[in-house]
Amino acid sequence: MRRTIWMLCTLALILALVACEGGTSGSVIGSSSSCRQGGGGGTCEGRYRTLRGTYGEDIEDESISSSDSIQVKVDVSVEGGSVRVSIETPDGERPSAMAESGQPATLIGLASGEMDGFEVRFEAVDGEASGVSYTILYELQ
Repeated sequence: MRRTIWMLCTLALILALVACEGGTSGSVIGSSSSCRQGGGGGTCEGRYRTLRGTYGEDIEDESISSSDSIQVKVDVSVEGGSVRVSIETPDGERPSAMAESGQPATLIGLASGEMDGFEVRFEAVDGEASGVSYTILYELQ
């Protein structure tokens, strides 16, 4: 009986974690970021010492709603490995750009707003990347 209850609790916990995942399956180690907002737009800068898998960076701005489109420019560089950066457009597409060690990348596009912000997704193409730096400029359309 105890074993059955334990198994059911474990299954419920696993299902809850998967449901909250939000489309990313990665992690960052040693992260720092700062954002400045105003006048219908903003700038965010950040760094990940280590990026593993796919990680969604939530850009929070109370002036953004789920019906908004946001013009976004993302500059990304990486010291080791390769990183693909992407946004989700209002029509559900996911344009991307790839940065490699010594070769920074820029992604420019229209992102789909979410409640109080939008997401920029970073993916370590080979599973892990190091020294990832980014600058995100955005403006409401």
